[in-house]
Amino acid sequence: MKHVVKIILFMMLTSEGCKKPYSPSIISASNSYLVVEGVINSGTDSTFIKLTRTAKLSSGVAPAPEFSAIVTVEADNGNIYPLTEANNGIYSAPSLNLSTNAKYRLRIKTSTNKEYLSDFVEAKDTPDIDSLAYKVQNNGVQIYVNSHDPKNNTRYYRWDFDETWQYQSRIQSFYKLGTDGYPTYRSAYTDSDNIYNCYKTDQSHQVLVGSSIKLGQDVISMQPIDFVAANSGKISFIYSILLRQYALTGDAFNYWQNLKKNTEQLGSIFDMQPSTMQSNIHCISNAKEPVIGYISASSVKTKRIILDHYYLNLYTTNPPDPHVVTCEAGSIAVQPMESFKTRLQHVFFSGDSTLVNEVSQIGTGIVLGYTYAPTECVDCRKTAPFGTNIAPSYWPYQ
Repeated sequence: MKHVVKIILFMMLTSEGCKKPYSPSIISASNSYLVVEGVINSGTDSTFIKLTRTAKLSSGVAPAPEFSAIVTVEADNGNIYPLTEANNGIYSAPSLNLSTNAKYRLRIKTSTNKEYLSDFVEAKDTPDIDSLAYKVQNNGVQIYVNSHDPKNNTRYYRWDFDETWQYQSRIQSFYKLGTDGYPTYRSAYTDSDNIYNCYKTDQSHQVLVGSSIKLGQDVISMQPIDFVAANSGKISFIYSILLRQYALTGDAFNYWQNLKKNTEQLGSIFDMQPSTMQSNIHCISNAKEPVIGYISASSVKTKRIILDHYYLNLYTTNPPDPHVVTCEAGSIAVQPMESFKTRLQHVFFSGDSTLVNEVSQIGTGIVLGYTYAPTECVDCRKTAPFGTNIAPSYWPYQ
């Protein structure tokens, strides 16, 4: 589960000419329930389990990580596999290579001695992803997955993904301050100097499930995964999506299907009404305490697709950064030379401005001065979506 479910209840009582807001008690409730996210990876990749605590809906704060817990995977044959605490409530174990002939569960003991235990679940062997496909439609790109299980053993599937895209700052900088305090040419071939092209990685937040249970063969064909709108800025240059595929049991599929209905398909009285989320994780210290999450065990299969804007035939632009008020440039003259360095230090001391380009006299090439602009307009790391200027190792055209 890549996101924490938040259901906000809000009601308005309406009478003639008068609207009275109603704030239900659930918004201010201070219950702190354990949230368990992750999959017991039975294959060759690492297992990651994230533990957090719910917060009051009215507080507006993010869920707090659960630190210093003891987390183990237990097999029904008695084997125990410990997980190590990493950071931000994430606990991990290297390749477990679990047998599909056993069943597995997760045990959690918190620093306050509360203990949680999941039901035993069978370890599913996830089939390979056959392909990722895409179609340009509705002023964007729709991405699909194709998969199948020749043994007809899977039937229930879930997916999540990481997406990475390239974006640019609004103004390209060709100069920087050198170690001597004077302007020097900026090299586009070093990571520290490249502040024009950046890369942002984000995780999927929608619930993606599919089933072939009604088909004669265990085939997933052109299952929609994500729609990337042209005006999102994600496909203005290069876009990559890394898809992960999980095999589910029927019970796990029902959990994720209900979660999808409760979080994505509620909006009017004609939509599916909320249903109870039946977690397979229980607090054995307090049987009445709810636990949010569902533990499955399966291998994980991945596949990546990279899209180049050049071949999509879509009109796209970098969306304007909502954090930037103005990108108006300023200038600083070279003369008088005796105060040039001091004036440079005065302009760039705070880091709010960045050198952009030189201003030369036409015909002579004599440098008259330099332009500068707000850093958030020039440095792509300081511009939404606030990515990194280090290109991923798999990125093309490096």
